[in-house]
Amino acid sequence: MYLTDEEKRMLQGEEGVVRQKCMEQLVDLAEIAGAERLVDLDGTGDFTHVAGGRGKFGFPLEALRDLAESGAKFKIPTCSNKVPIPQVPFHGWEKCGIPQHEDPAYNEKLRGEEYMSLYRKMGVFTSHSCANYLTSTFWPTVGQHCSWTESSAVPYCNAVLGGRVNLDGSFASCFLGKAPYYGMHITENRRATVLIKAGRPIQSELEWDVYGFAIGELAELAVPAVTGTVSASTSKLVKFNAALNTGGSVPMYHIPGVTPEAPTVEFALSGKQPRKTFVLGETELRQAYEKINYLPADEVDFVFLGCPHYNIVDLWRVSQLLEGKKVKVRMWIMTSPWLYDLAKSQGFLKIFEDAGATLLTGTCPAAMGMPEGIRTVAMDSAKQSYYITGRFSTPEKPLHVCYGSKEDCVQAALTGKWRGDWR
Repeated sequence: MYLTDEEKRMLQGEEGVVRQKCMEQLVDLAEIAGAERLVDLDGTGDFTHVAGGRGKFGFPLEALRDLAESGAKFKIPTCSNKVPIPQVPFHGWEKCGIPQHEDPAYNEKLRGEEYMSLYRKMGVFTSHSCANYLTSTFWPTVGQHCSWTESSAVPYCNAVLGGRVNLDGSFASCFLGKAPYYGMHITENRRATVLIKAGRPIQSELEWDVYGFAIGELAELAVPAVTGTVSASTSKLVKFNAALNTGGSVPMYHIPGVTPEAPTVEFALSGKQPRKTFVLGETELRQAYEKINYLPADEVDFVFLGCPHYNIVDLWRVSQLLEGKKVKVRMWIMTSPWLYDLAKSQGFLKIFEDAGATLLTGTCPAAMGMPEGIRTVAMDSAKQSYYITGRFSTPEKPLHVCYGSKEDCVQAALTGKWRGDWR
């Protein structure tokens, strides 16, 4: 592959061991992906922490400290994702119901503050969220090359914002400001090659979530042009994006009239015929819904909301549903650490606490675990349903998952019963 003189110097170790290891990582990834060169990033970054020298691309603390003290900075504006597994909550841990997470020493140790302080010194925004794009006050614009991670974030950048990114957010790419030039960085790869039609209008958040999961299973790695949706709010798009990369691995999509690179279906397809056309009707949506509902039950003993991390409007809506009421089973609501103080100042935190619910930040059940003895959980996320059953359900101790809307889940928390609208 082609490397500039500067890139060659870094690869040869002339710019220090950290830059050398970063360049080695990017060259390895480029060769795997078939990229002929690297692209200079002019957008934003998002990376998952590599702390404690973990894995091939981890750095000893001393090496990172020397780098930070030398005045080195990240090349692009970069947010941090959640801390490595086992992930600890940043707020609400005192009442989460998991003894190890309620231990202050345990939380402090796993937050990796020694690393975080050095990242901040080098210009990283340590936001600790899987959905930094929901709390960011600075977004990339159409055509800017970025380096993001997370299943819901990548299609949000590509499809909703019009930025250019693959699922390759890393310390290496964000620090050097470079990424392998392949996939969604290349214009011709961004056109739609399959067409997805809805058999009826897709309206509610739950329908957007289920539709996304079903499309992901059909499209797999392809870029789809999608029709049949109405009222594309941020919360609906977030669920749609996360579900696309749970049912499949869809980096980008086009919704005519919604996403910036698709004013029409024909434009999304670059005037060509789709390789495949799929129609998702009531039967197909129902099949996807049933798959997400993994061994549902009538009785619920745990309710979780906030995957991907809830935005401030999501928190407001749940506060309206809970105000003046009391939950009968344990309920977690998850958001970004940056939104905790805002939720508190708006009065949402008090409403949650008065209702008996717990507002946590910076993690999720699939990453931090659940209180002992939980056998049936209700949630409004196709992504979390898929992940949590894969992690915690066994033939000996099956985990029952009831999937539905926010309203369904709040009712389950208030009554201990599952009565989902789609059931």
